[in-house]
Amino acid sequence: MMPKDKIAGYYRLSVEDDDIKVESNSITNQRLLIKRYLSEHREFSDHEYCEFYDDGISGTTMNRPGMQALLEKIRMNEVRCVIVKDLSRFSRDYIELGTYMEQIFPFMGIRFISIMDHYDSKDYVGKTADIDIGFKSLMADFYCKDVSEKTRSAVLERKNQGKYATGNTPFGYKKNESNSNELIIVPKEAEVIRHIFELALTGRNLTQICKKLNDDNILTPLEYKNLRKKQNRKELQQERKYWQPGTVRTILLDESYIGNMVYNKWMQEEVGGTRRIIKPREEWKVFKNHHVPIIDKSIFYEVQENFLNRRKVERQPILYALKGKVYCGYCKRNLQVMKLAGGKLFYYCQNQKLNSDNECIADSISNEILEEVVLQEIRKQIIELVNMEETKREVFKTQKKVLERNEREAKEIDAEISELITVKALALENYHMGKYTKEEYMAYRRQLEQQICNKQTILKEIEKQKEICAVLLETNSKDYEKYLNYAGITILTKDIADIFIDRIDIDKEKSIDIHWTFCEQGYDEQKDVTIM
Repeated sequence: MMPKDKIAGYYRLSVEDDDIKVESNSITNQRLLIKRYLSEHREFSDHEYCEFYDDGISGTTMNRPGMQALLEKIRMNEVRCVIVKDLSRFSRDYIELGTYMEQIFPFMGIRFISIMDHYDSKDYVGKTADIDIGFKSLMADFYCKDVSEKTRSAVLERKNQGKYATGNTPFGYKKNESNSNELIIVPKEAEVIRHIFELALTGRNLTQICKKLNDDNILTPLEYKNLRKKQNRKELQQERKYWQPGTVRTILLDESYIGNMVYNKWMQEEVGGTRRIIKPREEWKVFKNHHVPIIDKSIFYEVQENFLNRRKVERQPILYALKGKVYCGYCKRNLQVMKLAGGKLFYYCQNQKLNSDNECIADSISNEILEEVVLQEIRKQIIELVNMEETKREVFKTQKKVLERNEREAKEIDAEISELITVKALALENYHMGKYTKEEYMAYRRQLEQQICNKQTILKEIEKQKEICAVLLETNSKDYEKYLNYAGITILTKDIADIFIDRIDIDKEKSIDIHWTFCEQGYDEQKDVTIM
């Protein structure tokens, strides 16, 4: 390691450690252990030290703030050595740990040290680690998965006993401060729940219920949660949150509101993993009369019968060129598509139906007209790209000629400098032979040195110009060839739309902003284009 190379210490503590209260495993003691190790090894004395840590995050995932910050520094070549207390601090995933130790770090030239495992990657250059290192990392992986399975089983057993052992609570309830296993009603939120069921009984559909709630400025569950817990979540910094059909549907289906605790609905895809999948409904478990209900059972089941148990209509997917690319310019949500009689498609903003007071698109927009407008804009862009390509070629030709001229001039100046240096050496020889007096020689020498200095200044300027030209010639500019192949297109297809368009925003006035895939900033505003 060179003196300028940085050393990074990484510390981690998580709830998966059954010895979490043991002082030797604390962040503080991990830091002291690593600092002592560095002080005892002189080779590290001239290196700058930086540190990263994660507290309360599992080692089964690499998606940890401290770990990601460390890996970013490694990618930027700002860290050349990583040191940890033991392998499990870095990762408890055997495969992930092996990938970094055997592939990623060696490829990037990163030295990796695990103090308690007596492992230093510099001792294993060109060979694999000892079998005990691999065995320890494998055991750490098994240990973590075992803890995960035991924790899951313990939580399930508590739920079987009627204890509410889930982190989140249904909207309308909160945990009793004196008994965290008990749910109690939040009065204001319960009023909203009852109001939603009342609206459902009147025959309103999900969209109509949302519109009524939004028009009455009733706070959403997320906003109520923010008020209750005084959170400052990013998604709550928007001007207004709106009720959505999915939120209302979840509430109307939730048996929590008749006092039942429904659990065992989800399962992990794999032990120790983070991805969850929903179980078949018959495998769900229900603990009846678990807590005080908000909704009467007769009302709840009437809603299920009259409102939610309607026969589902099997819909065939609608295929069209601009699918997934058209957005409302106000709320930024993807526009929905409806298919009318005759097979014609129209776009509409779902938010417009959910709230009367917004700036979303009020009218539906014909897909046929929009595709024609977009097709015309693509043709215009192809013409612009042809012109840009021709301009780029001309610029490159000019820069190439300039570079060639600079190289010729540099060779000439370099030859002149070499000749002046030779003359200077001959002058010294002639002085020693008595052909010059000391004064004559010194004056002639100063004259030659000045000429050499002037030539070197000119050469530096030429070299600078050469570098500029070389950069311009080697610039990784956009290759427009794949776009130019579509010159003369007469129909817009999904493939063509994917190549040219990132997204399309349409505002209330039906002006469109087309975000092109080939623009430097990712989009090009076309607000002068309007759909009639």
